Amino acid sequence: MIRLEHISKTYSLAGKTVHALNDVSLQIHQGEVFGIIGRSGAGKSTLIRMLNLLEQPSSGQVWVQDQDITRFSGAQLRAFRQGVGMVFQHFNLLHSRTVLDNVCFPLRLAGVGRAQRQQRALEVLELVGLKDHANKYPRQLSGGQQQRLCIDRALAVEPEVLLMDEPTSALDPISTSKIEELAITLKEKYTIVIVTHNMQQAVRISDKTAFFLMGE
Repeated sequence: MIRLEHISKTYSLAGKTVHALNDVSLQIHQGEVFGIIGRSGAGKSTLIRMLNLLEQPSSGQVWVQDQDITRFSGAQLRAFRQGVGMVFQHFNLLHSRTVLDNVCFPLRLAGVGRAQRQQRALEVLELVGLKDHANKYPRQLSGGQQQRLCIDRALAVEPEVLLMDEPTSALDPISTSKIEELAITLKEKYTIVIVTHNMQQAVRISDKTAFFLMGE
């Protein structure tokens, strides 16, 4: 379970203090799809990036499986992040490497041997329907396939939590539908937190939804 307790985040911008998040508390239970919705600037992306400490809160605590991750640093934080997959709005793929190599890359960083990482990569490629494209390059894939590849890469290290920051905002309706179907399937094994600005999408795939307005 993920538990946020009285999280606030402030920035200094042009001499002014900006409150991105203001005293936010919520719980996300294991095995559910948790939606975060709200208009641009509401604090959604800031919040999801705190779940793996890409953003540090100004105050408050983030608990994951009874550990206060805001106290983590160095090797402890790096080890924790290996258990959290992150899918960004933009694909951020390695375009000079094949689909298979893109999935193998985080496994190589984690120190997994060549044979084992290729086996794991092929397993997750089959999970999202991309195994037949293993030897292609990202530019040869459609937008929806590239986003599924990003999800694949996040799943390769076998995380417990999958964070998705507006993963369908640049996709057509058919590709969006396939990503939503995949998210619903994946919740059998993973806890999923998804940021979206689409109320209907949150209704379709989320077990619970938090609506953000001006950081609250």
